[in-house]
Amino acid sequence: MAIQSIQQARAKYALEQVEVAAKKLGKEQKKEYVSYAASLPAMIHMNGLGQAAAFYKSKGDRHGMLYELLSNWLCGVGRPYGGSAFKAEGLVKVITESDMKTYKLAQAEAQALMDWVKKFAKAYMKEAK
Repeated sequence: MAIQSIQQARAKYALEQVEVAAKKLGKEQKKEYVSYAASLPAMIHMNGLGQAAAFYKSKGDRHGMLYELLSNWLCGVGRPYGGSAFKAEGLVKVITESDMKTYKLAQAEAQALMDWVKKFAKAYMKEAK
């Protein structure tokens, strides 16, 4: 397997997740997903990763899908909250237990990932417009 840059890995993961969501969702649900995917980066920027993650987790539905997408990425191996101990806890839990350096790294990583998710959601859920 060829070595991928972190940017390529983010893009691949985001595309895979958006394609899965696009197959599961109906027209109106796709509209919501695209809207929520576009809103999450701004919410992270304005309120921080912790509050944005807690809000998306609490809402469920398409918000919850995006929370899970983000949680699985950030808690994956080689990611800011990576490791088996973190994966089982979930994103909101590990955010409250991490140090500031890790939190800031995770927040930047979340922004970078969500940029891809937002772009792919708009591209692959076009009929939702």
